[in-house]
Amino acid sequence: MAAAVTPGGSDMTLTILYMLLIVGVFYFLWWRPQQTQRKKAREMMEALAIGDRVMTAGGMIGMVRGFDGEIIEVEIATGVIARFTKRAVIERIVDEAPAPEE
Repeated sequence: MAAAVTPGGSDMTLTILYMLLIVGVFYFLWWRPQQTQRKKAREMMEALAIGDRVMTAGGMIGMVRGFDGEIIEVEIATGVIARFTKRAVIERIVDEAPAPEE
């Protein structure tokens, strides 16, 4: 009778290597880009100043008129001030000066 072959240590090592590879791919394709995106958003929120033009997650565009802790006051129309959390601001709009016409 032939002896039965039992799984050796190399099968376990290969399984661990595959698991480490999967974790590494997951880290570089999903978690790391999200970390970078969160860092950029945090830096943008910290750099906001009165007079900046911003866009909220709901698509409203206005000018920052004040801060109250985590609340930001945005003027969305002349005399209309809306209050949002800082997290609602997704973009700081930077107007480029128009090129002079020749």
